[in-house]
Amino acid sequence: MAKRPVNPEKLSFEDALNRLEELIDQIESGEIGLEESLKQYEQGTALIKRCRAILDGAESKIAELSAGPNGGLAVRGGENQGETGEDADEVAGGESY
Repeated sequence: MAKRPVNPEKLSFEDALNRLEELIDQIESGEIGLEESLKQYEQGTALIKRCRAILDGAESKIAELSAGPNGGLAVRGGENQGETGEDADEVAGGESY
């Protein structure tokens, strides 16, 4: 039996994607009739829009963070930042063990 339509705007990305997969399974299995399939299809398009909006927002946030100083990487501490312990030893003239 088909589930009641949900408001996509209130769903997380994962919940919207899971609901979309459920709708696809229902439509493809033929367990619902044509009219209900059309309703589910309409609900599916709303879920796709929700997922795309969330992904677009995440992409924008990543671009914003990446555009910051040092390519968006947080810089902490002293010398040899971003190097592994082995790299830092080599720079300092030490041996790594």
